[in-house]
Amino acid sequence: MDKQLNNDQIASFTHQMALILHAGISPYEGMAIMKDEETTDLSTLYASIDASLDAGESLTAALKQTSAFPDYVISMVNIGETAGRLEEVMNGLSDYYERLYDMEQNINTAVSYPLIMIIMMFAVIIVLITQVLPIFNRVFESLGSNVSGFALYLLNLGKGLTTYSWIFVGLLVIILVLFFYVRFSKKGRQSFIDFLATSHFSRNLSLKMALSKFSSGMSIALSSGLDMEEALDLSKQLIDHKVLRARLEEAEKIMKEKDISTGLTQAHVLTGMYGRLIKLGYQTGGMDTIFRDIANAYDQETSEALSHAISIIEPTLVIILSIITGIILLSVMLPLLGIMGSL
Repeated sequence: MDKQLNNDQIASFTHQMALILHAGISPYEGMAIMKDEETTDLSTLYASIDASLDAGESLTAALKQTSAFPDYVISMVNIGETAGRLEEVMNGLSDYYERLYDMEQNINTAVSYPLIMIIMMFAVIIVLITQVLPIFNRVFESLGSNVSGFALYLLNLGKGLTTYSWIFVGLLVIILVLFFYVRFSKKGRQSFIDFLATSHFSRNLSLKMALSKFSSGMSIALSSGLDMEEALDLSKQLIDHKVLRARLEEAEKIMKEKDISTGLTQAHVLTGMYGRLIKLGYQTGGMDTIFRDIANAYDQETSEALSHAISIIEPTLVIILSIITGIILLSVMLPLLGIMGSL
C-alpha cells in the first residue's frame, strides 16, 4: 500500500489494537481478529500486516513494510515493543491521532462555511451584472433613456465578464490547481503551513495548533518510558511549524546545561501558566500528565478561536453580500422610478 492512512484511520487502528492488548490478546492473534472483522478498504492492509506477523516479523516491521503508517507511529510502536509498553503506546497514539483528526475537522468547518458564503456572494454578483442588469438596460432603452453612473460601470463590467469569460475560467483552473497542490502535495502543504505561521491573521492560531501537537507527542513519549531528551527529539520530528521548530532547537541547546522546564520556558516554547506547569511537573515527576493537560488546553483554545472566527466571518459576509446586492439594484431602480414618475 503506497498511500498513507489518514489520521482517522490511524486512530481507529491504534484504538482497536489497544483494546486487544488490554484484553490480554497478543498482537499476532489480535491482528488476525482485526483482519477478519474489517470490511472496509483497509481489509487488504490488515491482511498484509497479518501475513507479515505470521511470517515471524515484529509488529514494527509489519507496519513499516506496508508504507501506510507515518514514521512517528513506527518509532513509537518500536519503543513500545522494546520496552514492553505496547498497550500504553497504542492508547497514546489513538488519543494523539484522534486529536489531530478532530483538529482537522474543526479547521475544515471553519474554512468551508466562509468559503461557501464567498462563492455564493460572487455567484450572486455575477448573475446580477451579467443577467439582471442587461434586462434593466433594455427597459431603459424602451423608455428612451440609458443607464448611467455606477450602473453603467457594472453593465460594462458584466459585458467584459461575458466577452472574456475564458480568462476567468483560466483563473478558476489556476485556483483549483493551487488547491489540489496544497491539499495533496507534501511540499504544497508545507508552504501553506509556513504561510499560516507567518501571517498576521493566523500565526497565533497556527502556533497553538503546533503546540498542541508537540505537547501531545511529549505526553505519549514520556508515558512510554522515554527520557526527556529522547522524548523531545522524537516529538520535534512531528512539528512542521518552522517558528516552533526553531524554538525547540534552541530549547535543546539550553537543556545541555539546564533542565527541560528551563529550556522550554527560556526558549519561549511554553510560557506563562504553561511554563509554570512544566516546572511543577518536572519537580513532581508528572511530566506526561502535565503535557497531556497542556495539549487539551491548547485544543480547547484552538476550538474556541475557530468558533469565534466563524461567528464573526459568517454574519460579516452576509452583510457585505446584502449591501452589494442592494447597491446594484438601487443603482438601476432609483433612476427607473424617476423616469416612470415623469411619464
